Amino acid sequence: MKKKITGILLSASVLFAIGVPCITASAAEDITVNVTISKAGTVEVPAQPVHVADKDGDGKYTIDEALFAAHEAYYEGGAAAGYESGMSDYGLSLKKLWGDTSGAFGYYADDQFAMGLSDEVKDGGCLTAFVFQDTAKYGDKYCYFDKKEITDAKQGDTVKLKLNVIHFDANYAPQVDPAADATITIDGEKTAYKTDANGEVDFKFERAGNMILGAVSDTEILVPTILRATVAAEETTAIETTTTEAAVTTTTAAATTVTTTKAAAAVTTTAKASGSSKSSAAKTGDTTAIPALALTAALACGAAYALRRRHE
Repeated sequence: MKKKITGILLSASVLFAIGVPCITASAAEDITVNVTISKAGTVEVPAQPVHVADKDGDGKYTIDEALFAAHEAYYEGGAAAGYESGMSDYGLSLKKLWGDTSGAFGYYADDQFAMGLSDEVKDGGCLTAFVFQDTAKYGDKYCYFDKKEITDAKQGDTVKLKLNVIHFDANYAPQVDPAADATITIDGEKTAYKTDANGEVDFKFERAGNMILGAVSDTEILVPTILRATVAAEETTAIETTTTEAAVTTTTAAATTVTTTKAAAAVTTTAKASGSSKSSAAKTGDTTAIPALALTAALACGAAYALRRRHE
């Protein structure tokens, strides 16, 4: 009995060792596909990343599995409510897309016409599925930009875009042509930019932010296409303003002290005795003091001369 239990545990250990790597590998092998879904011209899923699992374990990732995952992620109620596929005379076919059961469906993988839901998708690739606007003649034309995403633009930058459109020849073989005279849109609003005869346009980013570029035409019904752009704000250079206040320098004239002889002192004493309240000392800028200085100097010189003669 003990040997039997030991054998069971050993077998379980082996199975667990084998099974865990398989489960981990399966989870790690999920791929990411950017999916766009539109319904009669209205974008429902705008190039959103979808994690796609290999549901049937055949090692392939198909359009069917990618659309199933997209509905699981973005449709209210999941794939059970909005998506259905099944076998028909043409193989695995689409029966419900985004809740629509009209059968007027189309889908492209990596900008290539797909033959059926069993066509493969790849990691990092794109998938577009749509309900036709023209349900009478199925005249909607698939179009796509030459870029899938713009992340390095700044406000004011101009980028050259090319828009292609897929037509079908007389044998129903798809061919790529330039989408001429198509109007570029931002978040569904028309702009003044139109493609030329080569499907090209020099588009200027007038504003910053996250936006979705698309295209519409007056001559063809275009399947909504998505070009995501992240535009940085325009750089502005701050101008530093320096205000310099003029320094006001006030110069005060210093009073000049005149040293005189005893005669000069006598003159000053006489001036005070006469009742004058003004000082006889001259001040800078006082023009009325000039005659007084001259008189004082003359008297001083005369007194000095008289004293000298007396001494002699």
